[in-house]
Amino acid sequence: MRYVLIVADGDIALNFVHKVLDDYSSNNFYIVLYRDSRFLPKKYPNTFRFHECDYTSTFRLESCLDNDDISDIFIVLQDEKEGDVVYEYLRKNYKKSRIVRSIHAPEISYETTKKSDGNLVIVAETNAVASRLLLRMPNVPVIPSGFGLEQGEIMEIGVPSGSIYAHRQINTIEQSGWCIVGIYRQNRFILATHDVVIFPGDILLVAGEPQKTRMIYNQIKADIGQFPAPFGRDICLILDMRLQPKETMLHDCKEAIYLHRHLKSAKLTIKVLHATDFETIKALEELKSEDIAVVIDYENLDFIQTLENKISEKVGFIIVSQEIFAKRAYRRALWESKLPVLKIGMYSLRPDNYDHTLSKQQLYTQKKMLYPPNVTASLLVSSGDGYRDSNIATLIFDISKQLCLDVAVYDFEPDGHFNNKIDEEFENLSRIFERKYTIQHNNIDNPIFHIQGLNKPILHFIPFRMSITRSRFAAYIRTQFESIACMDNTNPQLFIPVSE
Repeated sequence: MRYVLIVADGDIALNFVHKVLDDYSSNNFYIVLYRDSRFLPKKYPNTFRFHECDYTSTFRLESCLDNDDISDIFIVLQDEKEGDVVYEYLRKNYKKSRIVRSIHAPEISYETTKKSDGNLVIVAETNAVASRLLLRMPNVPVIPSGFGLEQGEIMEIGVPSGSIYAHRQINTIEQSGWCIVGIYRQNRFILATHDVVIFPGDILLVAGEPQKTRMIYNQIKADIGQFPAPFGRDICLILDMRLQPKETMLHDCKEAIYLHRHLKSAKLTIKVLHATDFETIKALEELKSEDIAVVIDYENLDFIQTLENKISEKVGFIIVSQEIFAKRAYRRALWESKLPVLKIGMYSLRPDNYDHTLSKQQLYTQKKMLYPPNVTASLLVSSGDGYRDSNIATLIFDISKQLCLDVAVYDFEPDGHFNNKIDEEFENLSRIFERKYTIQHNNIDNPIFHIQGLNKPILHFIPFRMSITRSRFAAYIRTQFESIACMDNTNPQLFIPVSE
């Protein structure tokens, strides 16, 4: 039996005592000290003992407590000075007891006392009210106080309309390092199961690593069409004068500018390695603007050193040429960066008449894209167990919406056992992002031949797996689709990092 002492006065304390009476545990014995007769209920369980007394009197406290072995003490008094007197006496006589004290003053005024008393918990009423108001504040993570580690490992996240998590079944959401525990909907709690669908207005109860839950919070709250977020805010194009001629570099710059203008990119950095041709450098520097930086490397750093030096913490998307991606060591470095990578293809993303000098605002007329892309659609090939990360699907629709592309899926299963999860996933995302999509199931035609047979350019999305970093000879031996597909330089290819 645990003895719990409550020293109470005032309306807040009265409400607290009533709640304890409603939700008490029969394994505890409760002692309530009070002055106001309102605190004495007409009926109460035999595990409660009420004493009307002057709790600031040492004599009265000793007679009421009668040497009980008290484990927990709650001091909820209106008068701060009386609270100090009661606290001093109880701490002196119950050194190991946990004391929870409610105060009106800011919590910082009791910092010294808290440091000297490891079993003291201060609850500032002003903080409690502020926390309750904060629960109703939009776009602020709600972390339960007084529960768990209070570091964000448990979080409540409201789902706004337009969220990429709205109208999705829980089993279609990749949950690695975190999980959805339950859903609050219309004042009731729903335990999270695989077939539960998330609706706008729901509040998700999630648990996991604090860093993960905060990242998921940002994803749920973000408006549709945020790429390169959540990887970063900026785009970086890396050029190498030792590997690329002037014409190729200028072509790549225009491709990067096109993407920068049409994605939610805050800044484009053009990083030039092995600077030797000053005529080319001058042409590249003419591309500078308020949101485009051209950085010439005169330190003779190679590609791997550039990535290791972290071009910028804000970079969330890297663009490279075919010549750079062809080098195995460079592919490995890109894979280790864990960022999405675009390999520029023979087919351009931008249209032939694209004016790269226009700003983002000038590129849209009545919310319509002035220069639609040269490619016609995004493509994802699902082959065998190649489709395992649902975040790829979300990114495909995110990028496709921003670039005004429809989405196509080629589902290749040699044994004919197709995964219905893919259909459900893309159907949900198609509705959320308002983008058309088609899915083709096939168990005969190899995906490589399917892509080669397309008579129109596509933006090819490929899961960025470690197998892509291996030698090309090994790729043919392993016959893994991604390893072979990454050697195709016809279409632009966007490699999305996945967990393996």
